[in-house]
Amino acid sequence: MKLYGSLTSPFVRTVRIAAIELGLGDQVVLTPTIVRPTQPNRDYGARVNPLRRVPALETDEGEIFIDSRVIAEFLNKAAKGAVVPKGAAARIACFNRHAAIAGATEALVSAMYETRLRPEERRWPEWAADQIDKAGAVLDWVETRIVDFAANFDLAAIALVCLTDYAQFRFASIDWLAKRPGLAAFAETSGKRPSVAATAPRE
Repeated sequence: MKLYGSLTSPFVRTVRIAAIELGLGDQVVLTPTIVRPTQPNRDYGARVNPLRRVPALETDEGEIFIDSRVIAEFLNKAAKGAVVPKGAAARIACFNRHAAIAGATEALVSAMYETRLRPEERRWPEWAADQIDKAGAVLDWVETRIVDFAANFDLAAIALVCLTDYAQFRFASIDWLAKRPGLAAFAETSGKRPSVAATAPRE
């Protein structure tokens, strides 16, 4: 299976970690794909994902899935795993936590584009600061629910790993863990997992 994406995307990394945790790491092969503002990659959009976003997964049969949560669900079903909980209540709770993390991750990716890729004379510092503040607010929310995230290494927990590491990777001047001891402990523990160590973001 082909996984379209990059080594720095937190959404692609969510899928990569999930694949490893499900024992499918060797079957999901990363295909380097660049999509960003001013580099729309129209060929990729026409062939794979019309939204021109990553990740996207192409199966050996040619079926294509887009969005990290959808891909994780597909892989979880294929492996009969537990990255996505089976019970209805547990699934909804997992997806609810994941939604908050995904939103915070989107905010940080948007802030990264604004502060790193947009021409300096066109940047909107207040808007970027608001995106970063949103991510911080979500991590504060996580801190009050860290027991739920730490209970199982499910899709929400995986996404939290990716968000936390991306925040430290792209916005290293902010101490994201200093006032969040529960999150810091979670990050330390999860960081020892082979799937997390093997997929650490890098340029």
